Amino acid sequence: MKQHRLCLIATAIILTHAGLSYASDRAAVIFPAEGNKTCNDYAANSMILQMGTTSPLASGRLAGPENPRDPDSQGESASYSVTDGKTVAFTDSSTPIDFALLKSSRNISLIIYPSGGVKDDANMKLTVGGIDQTISAISLCYGLGNVAPPPPPEPKPSIIPACEDLVEDSLFDGLQITCPANGERSVIFNFELDGKLFYNTSETPLACVCNNYVEGVPKPLMECDPGAPYDPNDLTNKACPQPVGDKSGAEVTTHIELNNDPYVCSTIGGKRTCYYY
Repeated sequence: MKQHRLCLIATAIILTHAGLSYASDRAAVIFPAEGNKTCNDYAANSMILQMGTTSPLASGRLAGPENPRDPDSQGESASYSVTDGKTVAFTDSSTPIDFALLKSSRNISLIIYPSGGVKDDANMKLTVGGIDQTISAISLCYGLGNVAPPPPPEPKPSIIPACEDLVEDSLFDGLQITCPANGERSVIFNFELDGKLFYNTSETPLACVCNNYVEGVPKPLMECDPGAPYDPNDLTNKACPQPVGDKSGAEVTTHIELNNDPYVCSTIGGKRTCYYY
């Protein structure tokens, strides 16, 4: 009988929380909670700070103690608004907010933000049984000193360098390349048929361009995307430049096939030729 009663209590708790739902534009995760609206219920007392109101208006400004972990020393504040008493937003926070609390009766929405915090959020709601609840208190919690992870570095564009540079630096597997003296450019590929680095992409460049200097300045071949729309006025556009003149349908694509078979094939002008090694 005792066990049956415990099961009923556990089921009631699960159903109660299943009836709660929460919303936010900027949250990393949102937890249901109950009880008080104080930030130190959910973080270390020695670090967490709070600004909030127990009588939210349609709009206003929250104020709180100075965050010693941000660069200013003027105290902290943030503007807030409540739409129809049920949808909360805050903006223009003077310090990153680590998490926020919305309270309605005993129900609380614990809105946790990504590392580094946020300075605004919107569409913050507390819904019970599909009905948005009237917000009776708002607390913005800050001061944890979380640092946002650095953004990933911008990928460096892939290039095919000048052969003259690779010969000087011995970066083309020690191959001695003599570029033609007439100044004509040509692309030279290096595949190691018998080596461990078959495609030669880990330690040295896969290809180089002969006579790729213009008035002493190297002009490496830059990677581009033939599928992207070309805009000559967009300097950041990675699309491949449009060909000079109308070449549509006038040329047949050249293919080189190499996959340690051991043979290599090329398709030039529609004719496929293969060589074994």
